[in-house]
Amino acid sequence: MIARKFKVKKKNFCFLNQTHSSKVIEISKNNKNKKISADGMITKTKGILLGILTADCAPIIILGKEYVGIIHVGWKGLLNGIIENSIRELKKKGENVDNLICLVGPHLQKSSFNVKNDFKNMLIEKNKEEYIMETNEKLFFDFSKLISNSLSSVGVNKYKISKIDT
Repeated sequence: MIARKFKVKKKNFCFLNQTHSSKVIEISKNNKNKKISADGMITKTKGILLGILTADCAPIIILGKEYVGIIHVGWKGLLNGIIENSIRELKKKGENVDNLICLVGPHLQKSSFNVKNDFKNMLIEKNKEEYIMETNEKLFFDFSKLISNSLSSVGVNKYKISKIDT
């Protein structure tokens, strides 16, 4: 179905073995069909379809002048720098951050991202306690806000974040 929709042969699909990491890899004709463990992909090779799978994690599509990318952003990868690593890799390849456009797909929104004290304590240790909200004695993580701030911190100003709650 995907092959028909995008008019791409199955052998040109590239999916990752996602590991909730901060690892980003460049995909080319040489490695597109290899088993790769990472959570971000970039490519400038035309005809390759990059794909990731998400449930409550956030998919981020990155469009540049020469490169495109896609990132699987879970809270672990986000806290460990998956967004920053992806942008750093694109900059190494010559992309200007001012030209990058990021589209963040549906993901777990704050009103549904209920967490426990151990998660709150971990965020406090990482100086990220501002992303925890307490409502009616329940704790909630503002995943979207941390994604937004992570994009801004690396100079990406052109982005859109979905408000659809998975």
